[in-house]
Amino acid sequence: MKKITHLPLLLATGFLFVACEKSETITVTIPSPTPVDITRTPPAPTETLETSKLGSEVDRYVANATEENAADVRKAFAELDGEIAELEGRVAKTAGQDRAEAQAKLTNLQTYRAAESARFTAAAVPVPVISSEPVTPIDARTGAEKTGDSLEKAGEEVKDTAEKVGDTIKDGAENLGEQLKDATGN
Repeated sequence: MKKITHLPLLLATGFLFVACEKSETITVTIPSPTPVDITRTPPAPTETLETSKLGSEVDRYVANATEENAADVRKAFAELDGEIAELEGRVAKTAGQDRAEAQAKLTNLQTYRAAESARFTAAAVPVPVISSEPVTPIDARTGAEKTGDSLEKAGEEVKDTAEKVGDTIKDGAENLGEQLKDATGN
């Protein structure tokens, strides 16, 4: 009877694991955001009813960030956007001094809107907590160590299976021997 060994198969499997292991280092750089002072209303070079309302609504939201206050801020932004749209139309339709004045006011309102938008967004975003602990544990073993461990585990499983097969054959042979004794009467 020919003895079957699984060692070449196990070694080939181990080399396959080592060959397939790909180690890459990925570096992620997160740019530092420009800090926004959410506690201070930016100055509006062009003071209008809409800029005053937007500033006070963002102040309320900064003090108490609720969905109701956020909705009021979005409404104030919409009202300011309406005024900005009117100024854009005026810039497109006029010329000379009127156009220059409308363009200056438009630029001022757009700058103010951007500053208030940054303040509103900063107040709405929670500050991330950076932990010194890794999120997921990293297996620091080399590919060879991992393969060795896998091969050792596979070898133990093959050994256990071989022992079970051997026990089954032994039990079958003993059972057959007893049946032969019974049949021959010895």
